[in-house]
Amino acid sequence: MASKYGYRPTGTDGSDFWHRESVAWQYKHSTMNKSRLKIVLVLQVLLCLMLVIRVLPGMTAFLGLGMFERLKHWDFPAPRPWEYLWIINFMAGILGLKSLPKNDLSLLKQYVIGTVVFGICPVGYGVFDQVDDLYAYLNEKKSIGTIQGFPAVIVWFMFLTMAIQLHGFGLYFARQLYNSWKPRSEKKRK
Repeated sequence: MASKYGYRPTGTDGSDFWHRESVAWQYKHSTMNKSRLKIVLVLQVLLCLMLVIRVLPGMTAFLGLGMFERLKHWDFPAPRPWEYLWIINFMAGILGLKSLPKNDLSLLKQYVIGTVVFGICPVGYGVFDQVDDLYAYLNEKKSIGTIQGFPAVIVWFMFLTMAIQLHGFGLYFARQLYNSWKPRSEKKRK
């Protein structure tokens, strides 16, 4: 009997697939989660660059740099303290990207710690800082500041929502990669 790719070897009926070689689960998961984490980290770095642009007028005014007079005319309110802290999260994203090519567990751990300390904590503080402004805006339609004509509190909450989602996905994928990359002896102990 002929099949699509020629004759089937004698003595096999196709049910002997269980003994054939296959890719181990940790390599499949590692490849899949590396690409997912890379997407999250690139989005995180882009979000960080957007925040740097948003904070740039306040930073130049604080540092007293007169050569950037045009930045003072941008329609941005003064930066909040949590925004400066969240910008440091850029370094955690870079560490996460550097951990991917060589499956470096130490860099992955540093990414996780940096994301929690400089990513999630400032976002939590930002939500706490902005709740009163959001409540006032929703009830009275009064906005304290605007960003390019939009109420600043709404823009900040959109940013905070995107940031917390990126951090959540990033930490989940980092945990999956940690489980795939950790040495076999550690896997057996647990």
